[in-house]
Amino acid sequence: MRFRSPILLLLFVIFLNVFGYNFEKLPNQPLEQNLAQAQTYQEYNNELIDLLEMVYGEGFLSQGGAQSLDEMFEGIDLNNQKILDLGSGLGMCDIYLAKQFTADIIGIDPQRTLIDQSRKKLKLSNHELKGHVSFELMEDPYSLQQFNDETFDIIFSKESILHVPYENKDQYFKEIYRVLKPGGTIIIMDWMHSGYGYSENTRKMMEMDGLLFQLLTPHQYQETIKNAGFKIMDFVDITYESAQISQHNIDTILLIEDEIIDRFGKDTFRYSLESWYYQKEAFLSRELIAGILKAKKE
Repeated sequence: MRFRSPILLLLFVIFLNVFGYNFEKLPNQPLEQNLAQAQTYQEYNNELIDLLEMVYGEGFLSQGGAQSLDEMFEGIDLNNQKILDLGSGLGMCDIYLAKQFTADIIGIDPQRTLIDQSRKKLKLSNHELKGHVSFELMEDPYSLQQFNDETFDIIFSKESILHVPYENKDQYFKEIYRVLKPGGTIIIMDWMHSGYGYSENTRKMMEMDGLLFQLLTPHQYQETIKNAGFKIMDFVDITYESAQISQHNIDTILLIEDEIIDRFGKDTFRYSLESWYYQKEAFLSRELIAGILKAKKE
């Protein structure tokens, strides 16, 4: 899970359908109350996993797939590196990297269901790997207490830290700093926000997704990382590319319309289009900002 990950409106709608909840009541309540109700039912089940994979590609729970990973690690030699993936979801990011590099990769996630699914996918792919991959359940979603100091050469996260609560972000990055070796690198692809407050459409998207994004501005994000002890090496704004990916997701949903409706119903199809449209517009207006950030522990 990119714990994250993006869990999109599909999560919310599927469980509304399962539990018979009336979606139309939600907009009349405060955002935080709506999200609290939605999160009562949040859990990745097999149907939801199948649905997200239909849109993002097999084994991926965040958008962009392998192409985004290539962009994150462009010019970086991962051979013989010990790597930690924060919020590994279904594990395909780690499996994809281990097919190319002789790296030792550990993927961690707070949901046991996703760890179990990842291990099953790993068994099917082990014969293709150059490196080694394992998956571990996080003992604490906002701590890396299960790892010793200075364990990893590289730590990365793909669209998961946006879900770490504001009050936990400082300590979370200090934990990342602690378990990274001196001279080690962090590589983060994540969403940020242009300022305080959210537009009506973005609030609707969060209500539909059942998640309250915990977004920082790019400046706040970099300051938080620097305060943990890191030196910022690079920040690449990929907001426009993220809008293009959102449009690609919309195109995919339209292409498999019959398959989604047959399996999940018309409401899920309609809400899917609406949510991804809001997402695309938020990127195009730069209310939401996407970026790749790299920093070092000196």
